[in-house]
Amino acid sequence: MPNGSAGQERILVCVSASPTNADVIRRAAALSAAVGAELIALYVEDTELHDEAQAKAVHDHLSLAERRGAVVTTVYGNDPATAIAEYARVSGITKIVLGKSPGRRRLFAPRETLMSRLNELAPDVEIVIVPNQLTEDMRVFSLKGLLRWERFSLRDLIQTAAILALCTGVGFLFSGIGLAITNVVLIYILGVMAVALLTTGYVYSLLSSLLSVLVFNFFFTEPFYSLHSSPDYFATFAVMFAAALLSSSLTSRIKAQSVQTANKAYQTEVLLSTSQLLQKAENREAILNVVQRQLSRLLEHSVLYYDVEGGRLAAEPVTYEIERDDGFSGMDLKREADAAAWAGQNAKHAGCTTRVHPQARCLYMAIRSEHRVWAVVGIRADNAPPIDEYRKNLMISILDECALALEKDHMTREKQRMEENARQETLRANLLRSISHDLRTPLTSISGNAAILLENPGHLDEARRQSLYASIYDDAIWLNGLVENLLTITRTENGTMKLNLQSELVSDAVEEALRHLDKNAARRHVATDLTEDLLMARMDSALIVQVLINLINNAVKYTPDGAHITIGAKRQGDMALLWVQDDGQGIPEGDEDKVFDMFYTGVKRSPDSRRGIGLGLALCRAIVQAHGGEIYVRNIEPHGARFWFTLPIAEVSEYE
Repeated sequence: MPNGSAGQERILVCVSASPTNADVIRRAAALSAAVGAELIALYVEDTELHDEAQAKAVHDHLSLAERRGAVVTTVYGNDPATAIAEYARVSGITKIVLGKSPGRRRLFAPRETLMSRLNELAPDVEIVIVPNQLTEDMRVFSLKGLLRWERFSLRDLIQTAAILALCTGVGFLFSGIGLAITNVVLIYILGVMAVALLTTGYVYSLLSSLLSVLVFNFFFTEPFYSLHSSPDYFATFAVMFAAALLSSSLTSRIKAQSVQTANKAYQTEVLLSTSQLLQKAENREAILNVVQRQLSRLLEHSVLYYDVEGGRLAAEPVTYEIERDDGFSGMDLKREADAAAWAGQNAKHAGCTTRVHPQARCLYMAIRSEHRVWAVVGIRADNAPPIDEYRKNLMISILDECALALEKDHMTREKQRMEENARQETLRANLLRSISHDLRTPLTSISGNAAILLENPGHLDEARRQSLYASIYDDAIWLNGLVENLLTITRTENGTMKLNLQSELVSDAVEEALRHLDKNAARRHVATDLTEDLLMARMDSALIVQVLINLINNAVKYTPDGAHITIGAKRQGDMALLWVQDDGQGIPEGDEDKVFDMFYTGVKRSPDSRRGIGLGLALCRAIVQAHGGEIYVRNIEPHGARFWFTLPIAEVSEYE
């Protein structure tokens, strides 16, 4: 069974503008509840009917059906029986509920009812008739009703007159060259079709049909220039009028259907483009903004939304206004927020056109998934035509797509958060493992040297004691530097590192760093290359000094005795460029991007250097990036490496 599981009852109730249709809908809802069936409310929209009172009645009945739990659907056609039967066939409908209708009488045929047509077209579907319906269900042609919704236009009247005048001119031309009078009849029929195509409304088609017969009679039948004609022409006039009227009716119907098709194509395009735009949206705000603008395109109404966080509406809505409905100016936002809050809490419609907070000026609908409301959308609906069911269904589809996109975004961010937590746990585990391993060597050295001093106070000469003191001091300094790096990298990782940015001389930071170098730096040639004495940068001087110390000690660690190390700085645009260069063996090929990774230690080249845990360069990168700069490394010719990093330039006024 299409669109349903096998054996499931599906009841279809027909919706119309009849004042008794509400009772039909209630009885169908009661029937579906009694047998546990799915209820579908179907409205067949006729392209030829434009009565505003009927449109409002249909809208009210569809709203009633929706409140009673029906799935609302609209199809289009001029033959309701065929449309209903075809929908029932493809949708697996088991029962059709409709009101009793007297039907419509055809010439030389008995009165035909909707039920009899449905019995012919859908013999396998059970039809349930709700009695005591009034005759308002009949679609009776009424000139008064036609004139009530017909809109007259001077432009259309001029076009009608011009087309008839052109047809008359062509008729005189055909008569002048001796063509048969039937060709003139065809010209007027063609003119009537042109009027139906170029004007709006049926009145101009009817008028042109009547006038074409009169003009043809006046100019082209004997006696000429008179409305008196031979009885032989009466049949010609009747056929001409009928053909003109029929062709104008068909042309008008085709034009109305083409307009409807164009509107549906545009609205469907909005739905499809919404899917594409939602896929490109990068975050929650972007998703909601896409849906807000797409709903405004679809409905041609101003749209707002309240974001929902922790089950509570945002304090202020995000609005998107169009000129057509004057936007949201002059609204009582507190009253609107109450309606929006109710819609969010109950995941149902509220506000304008509903029974809940009907005084609100917007229709509010929740963007919700199975277990959560993500936002509440409001559509300005108090000063605009009601939203038809087709666009309303598209709107619900867009909101459902939005909910899926928001849920996907939420799950993606939760996954990223879990991955980040897992990474942090891995980082902590690696850190503890590395610390426990690397602290053992200096602590063993400190405790061993201290034990020798304590156990042999009188047996050690002065030189031996000084050597042990120096070893203990060096190990303590190394441990202190390790602890400083650990504390700084921890603050960087958890986002608690606060920068005390000041305008500082770069040369001062370099000089301060040179005072705190590893003792092995004395066996290298350390020089500076500061081309600008007054080069200033925005920095936290303590952290930048730590960066320089780490870079210089790193060069000391990986170069042999007698190597040359240069610390330099210069201006480069609006940034200060600092570097530390050595003439050692350089960075192994392929490791340039790895040296800044945490716990990467590379290959040691100094036999007396302690084993590091790979935090120094990772810390340097974190500090430099926190300042808004970049850090990188390149090998230099003929050998050696240069570490660069940038800091924002600090401009100094002449009064400082």
